[in-house]
Amino acid sequence: MRAVLYQYGRLMKRHPLSFLGSLALTILFAAVLGSGGSSQLEVPVYTEDMTPQKLTDRAALFSEELENFTLTVKDEEAVEQQLRTNNPPYALLLNEHTFSMLEMYEAPEVAALEASLIQLYAKEQLLSRGAEAAGEEEAVFAGRVQEEGLGFQVTSGEEDAAFQYDPALHPLFGFSLFFVIYSISISLSTIVRQRQEGTWDRIILSPLSKVQLYAGHLLFAFCFGMGQLLIIFLLFRFLFQVDFHGGFIPALLVLVPYVLAVVSLGVLLSGLVRTYRQLDAVIPLVSVSIAMLGGAFWPLEIVTSEILQQAAGFVPLKHGMDLLIGVTYGAVPLSSTMLSVSILLLMSVIFIGLGLNLMERR
Repeated sequence: MRAVLYQYGRLMKRHPLSFLGSLALTILFAAVLGSGGSSQLEVPVYTEDMTPQKLTDRAALFSEELENFTLTVKDEEAVEQQLRTNNPPYALLLNEHTFSMLEMYEAPEVAALEASLIQLYAKEQLLSRGAEAAGEEEAVFAGRVQEEGLGFQVTSGEEDAAFQYDPALHPLFGFSLFFVIYSISISLSTIVRQRQEGTWDRIILSPLSKVQLYAGHLLFAFCFGMGQLLIIFLLFRFLFQVDFHGGFIPALLVLVPYVLAVVSLGVLLSGLVRTYRQLDAVIPLVSVSIAMLGGAFWPLEIVTSEILQQAAGFVPLKHGMDLLIGVTYGAVPLSSTMLSVSILLLMSVIFIGLGLNLMERR
């Protein structure tokens, strides 16, 4: 097994870019799509029936209530110009009693913003009716509600409309889990190359057993995948100052079952193909499909197809995203993640069993 690990070490030294390329791509995509590590998104707003001062006050009030959004007052012409340049691709029309979202395309964060705004408007209406019933000014009544603990909770009435979304963490999690599939699968492609070139048959004649050979390849793939994810998460946590909502250590722990599942998936893909060229074609196809089904590029809550929602449960990336989101901004205790962990471990056993069986048959 040490000989196999030594071989990988020499290979990384000779071709570092082939191993570190996915690391650089993950950092690039997560930094750009995650707004450079900032979890606050600026939303331009304008109005049709409020005075400029009232719009400014309402935008400031809503910005305090919205966790990941800052409402910036603009005139209608400036908003239209920003929409034409897709910077950002959405804007908000705030009126006295209603609001409307203007979108160039369906951005994932818009659904979360709309759900929050529905709750804020409903809260305003309740305060207004309460103040009217109490015969007080709305500001006085609102202050009394807050001081005397007369609180209430507003829901939108659509459970699926309100989902949690962090514009900094979701791209980080999605692209990290996506590109690590590439890294691990490419590292395991060494087995396919050796079989195709006939090197594998000569290695079998060495004192190393097949168990040691497979263990060396699998151990390197696991360590390489975990190492890549650890570097990315450490960089974004301490260099880019991304807020993990107190779940940084749990996030590192739940990566282990996901990486195990991806290593097993890499073994299965290696067993399904006959040549290295075939594996080169299969890896991008499978990786992108898994990423799209698993919610790496967008939240699964905005996917309306029931078939796609069901299919997502059969890919490891979906459960990896559930784990990472749950222990960070989902505020789920680590002990409540055992279902997703169990599914990933079951996938690991099935994938590696099928993959090794296919390899040995050839």
